Amino acid sequence: MTSSLRYRQHISTTLASALMALGLTVLQSGSPAVAQTFSDPTPDQALRTVSQFQGEWDSPPTALTNGGTVDAPLLGNGDLGVAVGGSVDDQTFYLGKNDFFSTATNGIEPLGRIVLSVPGLADADYHVVQNIAKAQIEGTYTLGSQTLASRSWVSATENLFVTTLRLSGSQTQDATVTLQDGLGNTPSTSVKDGVLDADVQAGTASAPGNPQARIATKVQGTAAKPSGNRISLTLKPGVTYTVTAAIRSSHDTPRYRSAAHSAATELTGGSLAKLRAAHESWWRKYWSRSFVQIPDQAVEKSWYGSLYLLGSVSRGGKYAPGLWGNWITGTMNWYGDYHANYNYEAAFYPALSTNHVAQMDSYDDPIVDWMPRGKAKAAAAGYKGVLYPVGISPDGTSAADDLYNQKSNAVNLASDMVMKYEYTRSASYARKVLPYLEQVGLFWQDYLTWDEATGTYNIHNDAPQEGGVYPQTNSVLSLGLVHLLLQGLIDMSSDLGINDSLIPTWQHIDSNLAPLPTMTRNGQTVFRQTSEGSGWVSDGNDVAIQAVYPGLQVGLNSSPDLLQAARNTITQLNNWHSDNSPATLYAAAAMVGYDPVTLMKELHTEATAYSYPNMAVHHYGGGVENLNVTTSGLNEMLLQSFQHDIKVFPNWPADSDAKFGGLLAYGNFLVSSSIRHNSVEYVRITSRSGGNLTVTNPWPGRSVEYYANGVHKGTLSGTTIKVNTSVGETITLAPAGTSLATIQHESAQSAKGSTAGSPAAGSGAARTQPARTNTVDAKSGGDDRGTDMYPGLSDSLAAERTGMLGAARRSSSVAPRR
Repeated sequence: MTSSLRYRQHISTTLASALMALGLTVLQSGSPAVAQTFSDPTPDQALRTVSQFQGEWDSPPTALTNGGTVDAPLLGNGDLGVAVGGSVDDQTFYLGKNDFFSTATNGIEPLGRIVLSVPGLADADYHVVQNIAKAQIEGTYTLGSQTLASRSWVSATENLFVTTLRLSGSQTQDATVTLQDGLGNTPSTSVKDGVLDADVQAGTASAPGNPQARIATKVQGTAAKPSGNRISLTLKPGVTYTVTAAIRSSHDTPRYRSAAHSAATELTGGSLAKLRAAHESWWRKYWSRSFVQIPDQAVEKSWYGSLYLLGSVSRGGKYAPGLWGNWITGTMNWYGDYHANYNYEAAFYPALSTNHVAQMDSYDDPIVDWMPRGKAKAAAAGYKGVLYPVGISPDGTSAADDLYNQKSNAVNLASDMVMKYEYTRSASYARKVLPYLEQVGLFWQDYLTWDEATGTYNIHNDAPQEGGVYPQTNSVLSLGLVHLLLQGLIDMSSDLGINDSLIPTWQHIDSNLAPLPTMTRNGQTVFRQTSEGSGWVSDGNDVAIQAVYPGLQVGLNSSPDLLQAARNTITQLNNWHSDNSPATLYAAAAMVGYDPVTLMKELHTEATAYSYPNMAVHHYGGGVENLNVTTSGLNEMLLQSFQHDIKVFPNWPADSDAKFGGLLAYGNFLVSSSIRHNSVEYVRITSRSGGNLTVTNPWPGRSVEYYANGVHKGTLSGTTIKVNTSVGETITLAPAGTSLATIQHESAQSAKGSTAGSPAAGSGAARTQPARTNTVDAKSGGDDRGTDMYPGLSDSLAAERTGMLGAARRSSSVAPRR
């Protein structure tokens, strides 16, 4: 027996060594394991971290009605949006709604305005805070011995806007609440049951089906006097007054007038308290889903601020947000439509890796609604499938129905769908979007041309940017997106067991598409926009790198030559802060292992010099697309998975402690990890769909402790760890010799130098922290390069140190508004 046992152990050791050399998994058996309780610290860490951040103003905002991103305090529930402008003597609450697209212009229009005026407090000191953890705006207005405090919020569960007012001091103050239409004019009004009702429409031109809405306003806490379009009241010190406005549109219900009026009439202190509790509960659950903690306080704040705006701007069951979200203050640039050549898509990308997938639920609707027109447009051009213009609007409409010689719009729109499926592996979602994706695939099967001499499929006369003229062959953008589309079609169809006859065709095209075009620029090999036509274009776009993101065709598992060409392209573009690049460039750079020191410095500049106090990153080319700048840019530095291989801290600066929890990876895996003193402490992965899990070993050359649901399963080895998981199972990996108790202790700690570890609360502005950057003066637009927070890590060394990969997006020019 003894001899036989030694023989089996020798064979096992030899086999383990061989498998390890091949990068395969080895599971060593051990003594019987005992399950240990392991609580997930993500919700607690997330709520504690987000509470550190807020926007602050000491003077009223100024960028309010320029047709683009506003600099005002912002509220929203994914349908109704409110921007707060002016001081308390003439404070305007601009009301916008995602469904308020005029049928006369097919452009989005402002819904209305509520103007609060306390003239006796003119010239009061102004201090306003945007509290993102609670999704409310807190105002303090002081003049002499009197202070008016306000709190405003948009209910997360109802289209209800609420503002409470409380005056201190010894004097009363007269106040008015005035209702206006979206352009500041006097609407049709009526008074009943103490409620002032105002009826408005989208835009100034009446047209069949034009959206209508009612703003039903009431003041609780006083015998207010509605008259005309105004409610007059007297504010007494020490008394709380509550202004409520119920908003319903004709898209919400044909009975929008009576529905809004009833909602306002039936509000009581008790029902309002319930709505407030539901509001707070919704946002607590939202924030509990994921967190990041990094040394750079400004970038961390921008990550949370972008997620606050995402939660405010998009919601399932509602109309999707256009270019500027639901903060519609006047006539908006480019009709505020759904721009298909990167703007619309980019706004939804951050919902994926941040584990806020539900915020994508409205994305598909306008795309699917446009399919009949897409088929007609393709047929008119002589092709099968669907062909989409640059800009579409809801319900199958379009404000600017031009192609600008781009054939890529429909496949660009498909990118979010493919990514959502790869992240979630949801069979029901695949069934929902496959009819659209199949039509897009059908167009490209018909449109591509086969070159027998080269054995490649080629794309002719397809401009990578708007208006490019013939020939425009093999757009690098379209090549990347068509690859992504076909890969998604194959994965969805294979998983569902359908389209068996089509899969070989898709596979053949995917394997034989023309190569990504390259050229030499300044002695470096870079991607070219086309193989024939547009070459290198320096106009603030990052089209040349969009096969990386959102095409997802180059990553850390790709060949060294391809990776170097991608990095060279990013260097030569140098478009970190241009109008149309940031929404996709940062994620692309992280995915190919671009120098993380540079990445963090440029993200810091985005988060300061290019961000408003409301935490909206702003560039001229578009609005809510910039929610993807710091979110996906940072996430792809922390976690990458799009090559079906989970990599933690794949492109992270040396000597920089960081931590994240609840980020989503391809395959529907929730991932949490921490890095301290340049060493990953643990990786915790919850499998939400089951299936095979592949992780690049974060401890190269070392074996790994393997725990499943708190039970020690043994030791794993290899450059790649592979485990089969069941639904709901939590896998925990750590360096050999690490106990589960140690991992749990590490998980509960905040990252060194992060905001969660700081005793200070507030706006997340300059605080003394270990290893952090200086703050850029946003007012001056300067870029403080004096502090090197992540010392000396070149892009090649970064890739060598981590050996990992990520994900990215695309950008192109925006069609002029006509």
